[in-house]
Amino acid sequence: MTEDFEAQDMINYAEKIAQEMVSAMPDDEAVLMVRDFIRVLAEWQPAVHDQIGDPAMLAITALSTTRLFELAFLKAYSYSERQVAAREAIEKVLGDSK
Repeated sequence: MTEDFEAQDMINYAEKIAQEMVSAMPDDEAVLMVRDFIRVLAEWQPAVHDQIGDPAMLAITALSTTRLFELAFLKAYSYSERQVAAREAIEKVLGDSK
C-alpha cells in the first residue's frame, strides 16, 4: 500500500485484510487470539481489567475499546490533516510576503 489514502480508506483496507486473515484462521487460533488480545487490553485499559469476572461485560468493554481506537484514529487523522493544512497556509502567506 504505497498510495495516499484518506483515513476511511485506510480503515476499509484494514477491514478487508482482517476479513481475509480471519477467514483463514483456525477456530482454536481465534480463541487464543481473543484471549491474548483481552489480556493486552486489560493491562493497558483499567476499564477492561475491571470486567475480568464478567465474560459478557468483558467482551462488550473490549469491543467498545477497540471501536474507540478506530474512532479516535479518525478524529486524530482529521486533526492532523487540519494542522498540516493550516501550517501550509501560514507558510504560503509568509513565503508570499518575502
